[in-house]
Amino acid sequence: MARCHTADLSITPGEGGAAAGTHSVNLVFTNKTSKTCSLYGYPGVSWVTGDNGTQVNSAFARESGDSGKATITLRAGGKAYALLLWPYYANYDSAQCKPVEVRGYRIYPPDETAAVFVSDPQTVCSAKGVGAGRVHPVSRAAG
Repeated sequence: MARCHTADLSITPGEGGAAAGTHSVNLVFTNKTSKTCSLYGYPGVSWVTGDNGTQVNSAFARESGDSGKATITLRAGGKAYALLLWPYYANYDSAQCKPVEVRGYRIYPPDETAAVFVSDPQTVCSAKGVGAGRVHPVSRAAG
């Protein structure tokens, strides 16, 4: 079965939350074609700002110790999810964090080199590695 390419998918922010100073959101990958395709592994994720999509902070790191990698088959209209986690910017000293407003995320589906922009305006740390995000592999269910 063919893997899902960027053009085959719509990607939106799904349900999210916050607990103990950490934000989370599930990215929702929906197969918008009439053909079945598959996803496996981690998406590439980074925060972006400005009209030109300038990356802010480090790209999201792959969640270590996550053994949940599996091939996810998406029929037409089928959905897969990838959980994103990051600490709240106010957990850090402002001088250390350098908070900025971002427009959303640049998302690369697993094994793809073409990205899509997903709108999710918020404030995050801009200092490299401070308050950086983590990403889980795609899965059948929201995390």
